[in-house]
Amino acid sequence: MARLSTRKPTSQRWFGRRTLATMIASALIVFLTFFVVFANNLPNAPDDVPEADGIVVFTGTASARITTGAALLADGKGQRLLVSGIYQSLDFDDVLSLSPADTDKIKCCIDLDYNAANTVENAEQTALWADIHGFKSLILVTSAQHVPRAFLELRRAMPTVRLSAWPVVPENVHLDRWWAYSGTTSLLMGEYMRYLWALTGLPRSD
Repeated sequence: MARLSTRKPTSQRWFGRRTLATMIASALIVFLTFFVVFANNLPNAPDDVPEADGIVVFTGTASARITTGAALLADGKGQRLLVSGIYQSLDFDDVLSLSPADTDKIKCCIDLDYNAANTVENAEQTALWADIHGFKSLILVTSAQHVPRAFLELRRAMPTVRLSAWPVVPENVHLDRWWAYSGTTSLLMGEYMRYLWALTGLPRSD
């Protein structure tokens, strides 16, 4: 009895591989296209921002963000300032030392959150803080590349609160010509991938 061959013809195998390669290439093109859109549309620091009930800084030890948040508080842009995700090594006096304004003017109105360890927890702690104070509008201070993901998590945690942002661009980050700087490109790609993951709603650790 003749044995039947179960092997696909060479033409079929070639067509299957070509189809798979085309799908992978198309997915990569879409991925990179949206990365370029993401990188080219990151916000820069505005000339001004509307007043809000509160100001929140998403940070660890990023002094520029704390300085910006304290300056906004001193300018009367909010009633209170929350520094969320601050490292245990920093205390209240450290935060005040980063303020560009008269510390006597703002030291009454600064709160420190040591509990948040990632962006999701930043948003959760901010929601609790805003609820305690009855705040309905917030100014978010964080790095420019972090704004889209931070806004996404804040929207999930407090969908009815009005949000605005003051992006902070570190000196070593070049948003205007990001493609010419490998460090900036790598930074933005990492944040872009975290943002895509955040869109899925699945948990992550940062």
